[in-house]
Amino acid sequence: MKALLFRANNIFASRCAKYINYFQKSNIDFLAVGWDRNNSSVKRDNYDFYRYKAGVAVGGIKAVLNHLHWMFFVYRYIKQHPNVNFVHACDLNSAFPVAFFRYFHKRKDIILIFDVCDWFSANFSKFQFLRFAFHLMERFTVNQASCVIVCESERVEQIQFKFNTPLLVLPNIPEIDESLLFHDDEKFKFDNGWPVFAYFGGFSEDRFLLELIQLAKTERVNILIGGFGSKIIEDACSRLNDLPNFRYFGKLSLVEGLSMSSYADVIYAMYCKSNPNHIYAAPNKYYEAMFLGKPILSTKGIILEKKIIENNIGYVIEEDIDCLRIFIRDFNIVDSQIKGRRSRLLWDKEYSSYVKHFFENEYTDVINN
Repeated sequence: MKALLFRANNIFASRCAKYINYFQKSNIDFLAVGWDRNNSSVKRDNYDFYRYKAGVAVGGIKAVLNHLHWMFFVYRYIKQHPNVNFVHACDLNSAFPVAFFRYFHKRKDIILIFDVCDWFSANFSKFQFLRFAFHLMERFTVNQASCVIVCESERVEQIQFKFNTPLLVLPNIPEIDESLLFHDDEKFKFDNGWPVFAYFGGFSEDRFLLELIQLAKTERVNILIGGFGSKIIEDACSRLNDLPNFRYFGKLSLVEGLSMSSYADVIYAMYCKSNPNHIYAAPNKYYEAMFLGKPILSTKGIILEKKIIENNIGYVIEEDIDCLRIFIRDFNIVDSQIKGRRSRLLWDKEYSSYVKHFFENEYTDVINN
């Protein structure tokens, strides 16, 4: 079996790493194909890259044109690899060109897994024509796929059409050996007794990060933050790095990010409901908080709110800076520790072996059928 794994947005993400680990353990010949948007000439065994320079955090029509470039690249790549009979495609911009090729070149022998990290059409709510066009592409791709994978079962609510394609659920659960985490690192410690908030992940302006950063200047709160993306947020973090209660570490590996987060009293995972995909957010941080035994802070009015409240493992507030300020001032460290212990118990009970079971059973069944 020859497998291709496509993802335009961060082929090194932990979600992709899960599939690559499975391929390696199963002795499946594979190539992971990503988009090197900065044309940085990255080289790694079993990886290949599209070198079209497009940058990150690009929106609107320009983003559409960039994605079309990627789609044509994926289509040509499949055409140039006739020995491939299994494709795992993350998101519509990778899955649609494979579905198109599979249908019009009568290659029904190709197993196509459509991994829906985000519903693509929801990203273009301001452009109705584009949203309609991408919706049609999603319908076509779902019906051509051998199976569809979503991050959370609630994401099915975003599929506004009927389909018979098998549906699997693989949450964004961290797959990491706890012994790799740093357990005593001074750079993550504060000695002022204030609560510690941690954020580890991508920087975008619809994650309510600028508001958290702003409050570091006025509130009795310590902030640990690691990640990269929006230059506005990166610059804001750099300007505050001299504050005694603010530590910015830039881009971190998964081990480094989780090690940093293990020193927090609460994991910060706010979203903005103006982005339709954020209402159905399936954040790594929800499961990372459980793995670390920490409570999570997120946004009212999204799917994640129900999970947090039902399990009593964190907090939800409105996406409003005054609400965040009040939450910081009223933060109860004892309550957070109780919620953190409850969070870890949930991890041990339901999620510690989820990924292993998923690959050994459901994923393997799709490939072998």
